[in-house]
Formats: sequence, C-alpha cells, structure tokens
Amino acid sequence: MGKWLAQQANYVGEGKIKADMYQVSYYPALVQGESWVEGDIYACPESVWPVLDEFEETTGAYPEYARCLTPILREDGQWLEAWVYWYLRSTENLTRLI
Repeated sequence: MGKWLAQQANYVGEGKIKADMYQVSYYPALVQGESWVEGDIYACPESVWPVLDEFEETTGAYPEYARCLTPILREDGQWLEAWVYWYLRSTENLTRLI
C-alpha cells in the first residue's frame, strides 16, 4: 500500500495535529487527545480515497477508522484542514506511543 500511495500522492510537507497515538498490533492509531503528533501531509486525487477507505476499514458493521477533516498545523505555521483517519475502537488495552 505504501508504494502504491507514494505513486498516487504528492508530498506537501510536514505538519502536526492534537491527538494521542496508540500501538494497534503492527500499526499505530490516532485518537482525539492533547499531545502534538507529527507527520507528513500528502495531496491525493479523489480516486485514491475509496482505496484508502477500504484499506483503513472505514465501513462495515464495526469500522476500525473514520476519515474526518481535521485542522493541521503546517511547519510554516499555517493551518489547513486535511483528511485524517481516526481510530474508533477502544484503546483500553493498547500501549500509548504519544
């Protein structure tokens, strides 16, 4: 998925959001929180979102994530709204990373 996405998306820069990050199996997950979590911002064509939504399990009776527009602070100090996948399940037994 990472290689495919790199071919589809354009790197915009670095940014950070207010969230907490947990370890879920071999991958991390974001939930609403008060920590600053840093990451990369990419511009994706509309055709990418259905593929990512399926990969991130945003549908079905018990989705793992929801894709929501979220304020992001860019490294240049400007705010923008970007799509972020937020973890929907319990973090009770997960290890907090940030």
